[in-house]
Amino acid sequence: MLLKRLGAGVLALVFVAGCSGGGSSGTADNGGGGKSGPVAQDVVIANVTDIVQFDPLDIQDAPSSLVAGQVMEQLVDRDKDGKAKPGLAERWTTSPDGLTWTFELRKNVKFHDGSDFNADVVKWHYDRVLYDKAAPARFRKQWSDIIKEVKVVDPYKVDILLKAPNAAFLDLVVTTNGGFIWSKASFEKLGAKQAALQPVGTGPFKFKEWVPGQKVILEANKDYWGEKSKLNTLVFRPIPESNTQVIELETGGAHLITKLGQEDVTRLKQNKEVKVETVPAYRVRFLEINASRPPFTDLKVRQAINYALDTKAMVTSLLGDLATPSESALMPVASWAHPQAGATTAYKPDPNRARALLAEAGWQLEGGKLMKDGKPFKFTLYSPNGRYFMDKEIAEVVKNQLTQLGMQVDLKVMEWAPYTDLTAKGDFDICFLGWNQSTNEPSIFLDPLVKTGGRGNYAKFSDKELDGWLDAAVATTDQAKRLELYGKAVNRVAENAWYVPLYNESKVAATRVELKGYTHTAAGDSYDTLYLGGKDQ
Repeated sequence: MLLKRLGAGVLALVFVAGCSGGGSSGTADNGGGGKSGPVAQDVVIANVTDIVQFDPLDIQDAPSSLVAGQVMEQLVDRDKDGKAKPGLAERWTTSPDGLTWTFELRKNVKFHDGSDFNADVVKWHYDRVLYDKAAPARFRKQWSDIIKEVKVVDPYKVDILLKAPNAAFLDLVVTTNGGFIWSKASFEKLGAKQAALQPVGTGPFKFKEWVPGQKVILEANKDYWGEKSKLNTLVFRPIPESNTQVIELETGGAHLITKLGQEDVTRLKQNKEVKVETVPAYRVRFLEINASRPPFTDLKVRQAINYALDTKAMVTSLLGDLATPSESALMPVASWAHPQAGATTAYKPDPNRARALLAEAGWQLEGGKLMKDGKPFKFTLYSPNGRYFMDKEIAEVVKNQLTQLGMQVDLKVMEWAPYTDLTAKGDFDICFLGWNQSTNEPSIFLDPLVKTGGRGNYAKFSDKELDGWLDAAVATTDQAKRLELYGKAVNRVAENAWYVPLYNESKVAATRVELKGYTHTAAGDSYDTLYLGGKDQ
């Protein structure tokens, strides 16, 4: 292992040598307690996969969202605790009946192409989500179910009229990926497809270059309306393997990494050149069962799979402190609506119960294989490789445990970009997926993942009574009532059994000690405050 680390380390040093340079606003430690002069303000972030594209309406993955959030901005931002704060809107108010949200926009804000940010651009962007059938439809239904109309009040004020009061409007619309606002002028000049590869926003960084599979380069926006970054460039490198990320951090090829195993965390905490931070995150990980495909159309079969898997044991052994096993597939443990232990339907590992349910569904063992009507119980389990903590390894354990019941499981591990296409189309039997957010608002997890037509409900499962509970939960600001409704919803999701809970991922990051200005929180990642300084600063 050491030889492998040293070999890759040489490559990392070559990369650093090729990327160094640029302006300065700090000093470096020369290793002897003194200063060696200016520090090139070029910071490298390790991303868990390559980005896919930047059209706000069609960003389906966290790596793309992470980069997009440095280039584009939303009307409302979030602070380090996940609370709403002004973004491109300086302030906002809600009418007494909860149906009209008025946003007062910042003046004198320019997009990176020099065009003006104003109310007309905001209306164009929101109308594109709501009405443009040529645009990707990822957010259209979610938004159109909520928004009645967007009106320009004056050049720097917009009204968003809702169809019904919605307590989670900011979370479900304004602060989603679809809420990233990009340049109308650039969109009209380049067209949707090209603009998605060359994003133009108002953020603290400008898009400079994307070399697929290698890096995305952003440069500081020196004309930014807010506090300007001290950096020259911010580089995102796709490094899916945790071992490689650790090597890059230790040798200086990356300043910040987020893909670490439990052993890496323990060892790096002893390294004085590195700082390691961990915090519970709003990140749920689960298996999604396609209930529209036989044999999974049978509820007993889906319940049998839930009983067959010892997810707690696999998560504890493979992830340790980096994850928390969860009884709720879709509600983060840090959410105020997460059910108390034992308060909801949960599947304890019980292979005998699983076998009994399969038998009730007509599946019988013949020569060690489950058969029904002369056909074997055969399906494909899909997993990414390196997108989530130990995803491929957990998928292998799942395959093994289900094979022991007599199922024939074909495990297919895919690269991230085609994987997102496949799962979004619902073209799978069972897949390993996750959902990341910057808030603990329960509706931003349940509404897209379980409502009929929800943008993350890839299995296209439908339960109208469940839909009604979720609608009622956002129509009231009564916290106790909302908690009751979400409790019922979580229970129903478990009963329908088309999700298998895996774990709630912790957010972990390791940084070089010379990287300053980084705040590690569950709420999201903003890198405009980063800079490089001496190790003693």
